[in-house]
Amino acid sequence: MILLGVLITQNLKTKGGQGSDDPALLQIKAEIERQRDELKRQSADSGLISLSGSTSGESATQIATRLKRDADLLAAATSELQSMLAQANTQLTGKNAELISSEQTRQTLANTIARLQSDLNRALVESANSDQLKRQLADATAKRDALMTELESARQKLSDAGNRPSTEAMADVQRRLDEATRAKGFFETRVKELEARIAELESKLRSQNLFAKSEGELLPIAVELFRSLRKLENQPDSEISAAYSGFGVNLGANVVRKLTFPTGSSVPAPEDEASVRMLPTTLPDEGLILVVGYASETGNVDANQTLSSDRATAVARTLDAAKLPNQKVQAVYLGQTDRFGSRFPERNQLCEIWQIRPRK
Repeated sequence: MILLGVLITQNLKTKGGQGSDDPALLQIKAEIERQRDELKRQSADSGLISLSGSTSGESATQIATRLKRDADLLAAATSELQSMLAQANTQLTGKNAELISSEQTRQTLANTIARLQSDLNRALVESANSDQLKRQLADATAKRDALMTELESARQKLSDAGNRPSTEAMADVQRRLDEATRAKGFFETRVKELEARIAELESKLRSQNLFAKSEGELLPIAVELFRSLRKLENQPDSEISAAYSGFGVNLGANVVRKLTFPTGSSVPAPEDEASVRMLPTTLPDEGLILVVGYASETGNVDANQTLSSDRATAVARTLDAAKLPNQKVQAVYLGQTDRFGSRFPERNQLCEIWQIRPRK
């Protein structure tokens, strides 16, 4: 209807305005203007360009061309919006994957914390049991000594009696002697059992303090070095070399020995263990000896973490047994790596022994 009205108007204009006063024609013009105004309003509400264009004399071809151009613009905008929507979906999928991974990590950490808390509670209970066993050992030793004194007294009485003992006296002394002998054997066995149990508990307590399962269990003097070593993973060789050179100045930490291990093994070679046993005597009688365990990237990640921790703990036990009075020893692991030779996996199957001097 609008196009028809436009054509009628143009036709009337070309006739020089004939019949411009005709009421019917005036009514048609008024209806056309009303429809044009309504279309402009709807176009404005929809964000489209007015059909009438910049001049009231725009032809139908021009209108069609402009409508096609608007349609192309709308199609391009739609395509862009679809592309943005696809990108948003991709990002959403990635965020969901990160969220799932974070939740899995949180659960793993929660399980680790629960296990560590259980180990701590067990260590506290065993420590209390150790004190109780020591008291029992002291009591058993005192009773044994008393019985030994009584046994000697009985023997002396038998000796003093000579050839004139009465039958009743002999029987009483023999009975007491037999009781003392049995009691002595019982308490000696009990004392040995208690001593073995105490040694086992003390060994467990030393092992728990010796190995740090996480950064939170490390002695404060070793935390900064551990963080720095962990950040060097997957870094260029030049950056690793520069960092190692700065550890001595910045952290007072230096590598004093490296031990390599066969694939899958956490047992040091005999010659390495002998040299490790002598190592504390060559170091200052102060500070911390930190053993850091590694494994190559061949095999399972979890198995390599266990392997690297076993290597560090094995070396630390030898050092702890040979350390000087003021030296401290601790072990920690960093799992699998290719830092020491990406083309030669066996070069990453090692332990680093660090000497960390206390800061003045």
